[in-house]
Amino acid sequence: MVDSGGQRKRLAVAAAQHPVRVLLAAVLVGAVICAGVVALVGGFNDAGTVKGDEIGDAKASAKSTPFTESAAGDCLTWPEELPASQSLVDCTQEHMFEVAGALDTAAYPGVQFGEDAPWPGPQQFTTIRDEHCPAVVSSYLGGKLDPAGRFSIGLMYPSAEQWADGERTLRCGLQLSGTTGTLKPFLGHVRDQDQSQQWPSGTCIGIDLETRKPTDPVDCTEPHSFQVTAVIDLGLKYGPAGSPWPNVEEQNTYLQSTCPGVTDQFLGGNDKLAQTTLNLQWSTLTEPSWLAGSRKVVCYIGLPDQGGFATLVGDAKGNLLINGVVPTPPPAEPPGRLNPTPVPLPPGVEPNPLETPAPAGGGGG
Repeated sequence: MVDSGGQRKRLAVAAAQHPVRVLLAAVLVGAVICAGVVALVGGFNDAGTVKGDEIGDAKASAKSTPFTESAAGDCLTWPEELPASQSLVDCTQEHMFEVAGALDTAAYPGVQFGEDAPWPGPQQFTTIRDEHCPAVVSSYLGGKLDPAGRFSIGLMYPSAEQWADGERTLRCGLQLSGTTGTLKPFLGHVRDQDQSQQWPSGTCIGIDLETRKPTDPVDCTEPHSFQVTAVIDLGLKYGPAGSPWPNVEEQNTYLQSTCPGVTDQFLGGNDKLAQTTLNLQWSTLTEPSWLAGSRKVVCYIGLPDQGGFATLVGDAKGNLLINGVVPTPPPAEPPGRLNPTPVPLPPGVEPNPLETPAPAGGGGG
């Protein structure tokens, strides 16, 4: 071993099956699943939030609203604390929901959406969303929805109060959800951007202190699970839309040679990664994500702990605490000593092979 820092990097990045990287993949998928759970209520409650005319029913509210006027490709937004106050905005501005298309309730059995039908409730709307919105969204995006990406399928529907007033409006669309189910604003049409899970370099991802699993971006002064050191565009290496998917082994080989350098640059060089005592890992893209057009992955640093992540506080470039303790870097090795010098033995005494010293620089697996 030439130096302990180099050894740490090789041990940290060696790893197609490293638990941290696998855990990140599970987290990203979990975020999508969680977002889907939120989407079942469209991010709205049953107290009255979606206003407007119904679709496909004779009994309708006479009031026209941005929601009822919305069509495929339109974007809706509202204040976080006032989801009923919706407005149509240009999709280049921050918005909460991108409309993919309407569901015509006239196509449903009359007993379900008829004038005197009871309010279906969240579970029934979940079934409607799962049965009908994927096809609407797929058609809208031309089949290019990343199943493990940032965006999830949502359904906007009337509250119980609005339903009693005759409202039957339904809209399928796309939304961006956090792990807690809170809808988050985003910019641009989904079809025009890379959908892969990604955060800007320097972003710290929060941690659930009970499960030790990652949550959503937080300020680095708050407890977090890992910090992103770089966003890597695999399209620059493997090609744009239409290019064959590089399998995970190929991606790992490339990222193993890429993430260490950009991470050193992010941290300021001089083997700062070893000083943080954190592990360097990265995300990869599945074939469905690649075929949907996703090309970006992230390099990140964190530390496995108790089946999840250790709790980090502070920027890794500055004052960092790991589980409340200042990290202790591995000791530097004396210059020019690649292996330890054997201890001199008395004449005629053979060394015990079981006591042969290990190579300098430590080990790991």
